[in-house]
Amino acid sequence: MRPGQQLSEHAAKQLLRAYGIRVPREQLVTSAAAAVRAASQVGYPVVMKASGAQIAHKTELGLVKIGLTSASQVRDAYRELTDIARYEGISLDGVLVCQMVERGVELVVGVTHDQLFGPTVTVGLGGVLVEVLRDVAVRVPPFGEDQARAMLGELRGRALLDGVRGGPPVDVDALVEVVIRVQRMALELGDDLAELDINPLMVLPRGRERWHWTRWRCAAENRSGRTGNRTR
Repeated sequence: MRPGQQLSEHAAKQLLRAYGIRVPREQLVTSAAAAVRAASQVGYPVVMKASGAQIAHKTELGLVKIGLTSASQVRDAYRELTDIARYEGISLDGVLVCQMVERGVELVVGVTHDQLFGPTVTVGLGGVLVEVLRDVAVRVPPFGEDQARAMLGELRGRALLDGVRGGPPVDVDALVEVVIRVQRMALELGDDLAELDINPLMVLPRGRERWHWTRWRCAAENRSGRTGNRTR
């Protein structure tokens, strides 16, 4: 990672995969024909999103298309996404063709750097209302599973994880595992990871695919001159 580099969604997901965190199936494409091939491999319905390191709010700019069910829709979406990006003066590294994820309880898991404490890990209620609800818990790593579970217990919306209106409870064990893996990333990358924002993190009932997310902000900042490359 270069100093001050902000990662695209695709690059950030590759980083998360290196830490064993599951993400939706996806392919990065650079043509409408490649998008159609990718959609058939990922499996319909698909989501398509413009991919670029400097895109902060894809939805607000019309750079996300959801629920696409045919090759013609995929071709049209590719052209529309690239046209919008060109009109807005946004540089793209391609278009993501992604698995459409089942809806679940939307959480946010993130990493920020505190001037006094260093990296901190945050978990809370996510989605579009994250900045309104401000229902989060914070810990300074390292910490274990007990503290990760305690963070969930501190949330005002904790009852959502237990199931609402007769719905099944979510897979809390899977959620705890994500929090632990994110804090491991924060510790190992240190100053090379300035910020990570996984929102929303879709937490599903036990027995289904366990976690997915659709919106990213991941900024890498190499203050020490070290590289952020990682092998495991």
